[in-house]
Amino acid sequence: MKRKMFSVLSTAALVMGLFAGAPVQAGDEITADNWAEKTGFKPDLSRAGDVKKGKKVTEKNLEKYEHLLPPMMKLLIKKYGLKMKLRPYEPIHPSTGYIEATNKYRGQAKIIDVGDDYRKRGLEKYTAGLPFPDPKTGLEIAWNYHYGYNGDDADTYFNLLWISAASGVEHTEVWRWAYIIRTINRTDLDPIPAIESFVKKRLQYTSITYALEPYDKKGFGAVYSRSVDPLDQQGHIYVPAMRRILRNTFGTRGDTWNSTDLLYEDVRGYMGYPEWMHWKLVGKKTLLAPMHAGVALGKGKVGKAFDLEKPPHWNPIATYEPRPTYVVEVRPKFPDYPYKKMLLYIDAETFLITYKECFDKKDDLWKVMVLAWNESPDMDEHPPILGSGAVMDLQADHATLFHWNKVKTNIDMNPKMFTLSNLRKRGR
Repeated sequence: MKRKMFSVLSTAALVMGLFAGAPVQAGDEITADNWAEKTGFKPDLSRAGDVKKGKKVTEKNLEKYEHLLPPMMKLLIKKYGLKMKLRPYEPIHPSTGYIEATNKYRGQAKIIDVGDDYRKRGLEKYTAGLPFPDPKTGLEIAWNYHYGYNGDDADTYFNLLWISAASGVEHTEVWRWAYIIRTINRTDLDPIPAIESFVKKRLQYTSITYALEPYDKKGFGAVYSRSVDPLDQQGHIYVPAMRRILRNTFGTRGDTWNSTDLLYEDVRGYMGYPEWMHWKLVGKKTLLAPMHAGVALGKGKVGKAFDLEKPPHWNPIATYEPRPTYVVEVRPKFPDYPYKKMLLYIDAETFLITYKECFDKKDDLWKVMVLAWNESPDMDEHPPILGSGAVMDLQADHATLFHWNKVKTNIDMNPKMFTLSNLRKRGR
């Protein structure tokens, strides 16, 4: 059910040992209107220059806008002919419940120095909302991303395309992905702040995903959960050809998801844990990014979200605006990790990732990612909507594209949906 008000701590929260933070001083309250100033920073529009609706960034006028672009976007424009539609900046704030939680628990969360011990929990006394308003370090930004506002649950349907730069679309699939992203640390849906059954299991997330098309893949799917502790995701897969459910570990570091160009950790930009990486804040910049991207959703509208006709057949079709952006260098604690380092471009108002650059062991650029976010249908109650994602392997001239048909957030999904019996039922 939708939240009625931000309630007193539940029994579930007490089980976790959570305590309310210090009262917010008069005049220091974070609101929807001052969210950007109080939790991060606003874009420097004096540096944005001629950014107006109807303008485009192309190879011909790139010099005029290159100070507003990360290196990967300059490369996509110069080498692959990407064109960027522009629009003016528009601020974004999270839901009323998330803002209330940020105020209520402000100053409570504490980082634990785990060093290279990537299996040790690196945060304590966090309940809900943004852990670190106005972050000063890369690790604080990492935790803000980890617990950034995504709503409490969602049900989504998306198209998946494998792309060759030379020949275009190689293969397509259609998937459903439903999840309760906040089984605990909730702000929008009752019970707040946690569903007690998940607290007892120390699970912060549960998900079901399965293929709808093509016919020979239909029904293949998985149910899996994510621990509060920095562990690999655990769950089960259903294999229709075998009519069997198999226990499985998901997202073991460096594993490729569904034979695509992205790792499990690349989902949404980064699906690993903060404890798995070293985080360094490189800079705070005003960059053009797709946060009111205007991506056309719908099963038959993939061609309006990507330029599939012209080489390299993967260029996103989206609208970009000046955004306050944290640039964070991320280096893995694992010696066998495929990437030597990553650069994440994290929006300072939403703490959502818009761009990602991945480097190989020789420190050469390997993969890049563009995540285009559509505006929230109602910022007081819902998060921004992910419209499309492109993961481009520039060394192999290959890409994987994601395009969303339908997205519904904060719909109060039943935890019983995320069960083995339902996985088996959906696979038939």
